[in-house]
Amino acid sequence: MSSKDIYSSLEKEPKTKVKKKGFIKRHKVFSVIIALILVATIVFGVLFSMGVFSDKKSGYSYIRTTTLSKGNLEDSISSTGTIESAKTSNVTTSLNYTVKSIAVAVGDSVKKGDVICTLDTKELEEQIATERKNISKAVKSAQTSYNSSKSSYDSAVSNLNSYKSTLNSAKSDYNSAKTPYLTAKSAISSAQKAYNKALSNYNIAGSNLVVAQNNYNKAVSNNKGVVSAAKKYIQAIQDLYGKCSVGSVDISDSSASSTSNQSDSNNKGFNSQSTNNISASSSNTVAVNQTADDMCLSVQKKVYSLTNTTVPISSGSNTLYKLGQKAAALQEAKTTSNYQNLESAYTTAKSTYENAKQTNSQYEDAVKQAKSQLNQASDQLQEAQSSDTLDELESQIDDCTIKANQSGTIVSLNATVGSAAGGSNSGTAMGSNSSSQSAVATISDLNKLKVSITISEADINNAKLGLSCYITSDATDATYNGTLSQIDPIANEEGSFGAEVTIDDKTSGLSIGMNASVEIVVSSTDNVFFVPIDAVGKDDKGKFVYRKTGGSGTDMTFEKVYVTTGEKNDYYIEISSKKLAEGDIVRSSSNLSEGIETTGETADNSENSNFSMFGGNMSGGGNMPSGFSNNKSSGNMSSPPSGGR
Repeated sequence: MSSKDIYSSLEKEPKTKVKKKGFIKRHKVFSVIIALILVATIVFGVLFSMGVFSDKKSGYSYIRTTTLSKGNLEDSISSTGTIESAKTSNVTTSLNYTVKSIAVAVGDSVKKGDVICTLDTKELEEQIATERKNISKAVKSAQTSYNSSKSSYDSAVSNLNSYKSTLNSAKSDYNSAKTPYLTAKSAISSAQKAYNKALSNYNIAGSNLVVAQNNYNKAVSNNKGVVSAAKKYIQAIQDLYGKCSVGSVDISDSSASSTSNQSDSNNKGFNSQSTNNISASSSNTVAVNQTADDMCLSVQKKVYSLTNTTVPISSGSNTLYKLGQKAAALQEAKTTSNYQNLESAYTTAKSTYENAKQTNSQYEDAVKQAKSQLNQASDQLQEAQSSDTLDELESQIDDCTIKANQSGTIVSLNATVGSAAGGSNSGTAMGSNSSSQSAVATISDLNKLKVSITISEADINNAKLGLSCYITSDATDATYNGTLSQIDPIANEEGSFGAEVTIDDKTSGLSIGMNASVEIVVSSTDNVFFVPIDAVGKDDKGKFVYRKTGGSGTDMTFEKVYVTTGEKNDYYIEISSKKLAEGDIVRSSSNLSEGIETTGETADNSENSNFSMFGGNMSGGGNMPSGFSNNKSSGNMSSPPSGGR
């Protein structure tokens, strides 16, 4: 019975007054039917959203899936470039001589040091001969100057060596005379000190006498202060002469002694004066014409006649008398020690030794001067024997044999017999009619190749020296291993950076000039599960994938499996979960409403054939080379597999 029939039967029942019940109790059958319809609607909606009811009318022909299998996930930079030799050098020359002979041809294999060509050296050899004659003349002149300087030096050295014996003899005599002299000098030291003190007192007394006598004479002349001046004058007379008798007093130990000379010097002020009562000379004796008392009595009489005052005669220090005693004692000490003779011998030996040292110094200076002149002559001789010009010319002779600077193959040759080497004459090059304007030849090692590429500005920060690379070429099916060996520090006009990849494997099948594709491996993760990036969804609980639980084609059913993600590139992402196992089939898109749309085509409910990518099977995808998962392109690369983003 339909719901319409149910409603119709209810309307036909007789109306009876009964106690009203609740709506559900009053319409039990209707409520059950409505509930069943609601549940069925909800279940259908869920199953439809999961694709359970997908059929031909849905517009989908199949659903992309990925079969899990562990493999390697790599992130790389793609580029293209040209194969070149990793070791190429130009053989050049700066000489402008004509080519005499050529020993190689383009395509020849050479070893380092092999002759490429030789230049004509006739003109060069003539220049060398002329330069050698000039050197010979210069050497002859320098040699004559050197010989003369050497003779002068040898003579100066001989004179110095000969005089050494004279110097040593004088030094020995000086040392021999010095010791006894110092011994005698020590013996008379006490008497010498006493004499020196007495001499000092005598000189002071003599100076005082001159002053007192002058003052006395002025007082007498002016008849003023005569008594006071007379007292000082009498005291000065007594201090100087005292007990000395009339006659000469010897005040020197020896007329030739240093002490007597000192006495003369110290008596200058006194002995240069002359008075009525004193007769002094420049000798080492003092002549006394009157006794001290006689001189004092004369002063007394004069004062008394002027002032009627008697001036007393006081006693004095008798310095002249005491000096004579000390001089006699010193002279006796010198006689006893033979001081005079020892001093004379010492003085003579010292003077002789000083003169010998001075003469020896002159000989040494002569040797130094002769040595300096000899050194200059030696330098000039050495300079004359060498010539930068000759060295340059001789080096050019060697350079006229132009040799290979590395082992390899001659790839270009710019040398013609009779023409200047490396000039503008047209040369020969492998695969080219162009000529090199600066290199005589170009040598390349064909067994060591590289690929010159460019890296875009967007990828340059991920490119690091030493990264592993894969190289492929249309000329061969092989994949070669390489290393990123150079990155230009400055971008070119297009904003890209030049770089070089060295090919590490044997390069059979590759030739210079071929085009090549390069994959620079930025990162690599081994032995992991990975799926297209769109296969991973995210909800409040985390990231997940849909794993197949049954069905086939568009009737496949799936369940959520929460996963942890890892490394990724532009197309694939690493996933892991304890609930996943190798062989599990995962939906390639986490959006359940997505499939492959068709327009009037018959739906194909099969799972489609799988393809292998790094060991993982991607259902419904296109093929990429095994070992590559490049997500950054600086050159040409294939489109991402179907099922990727």
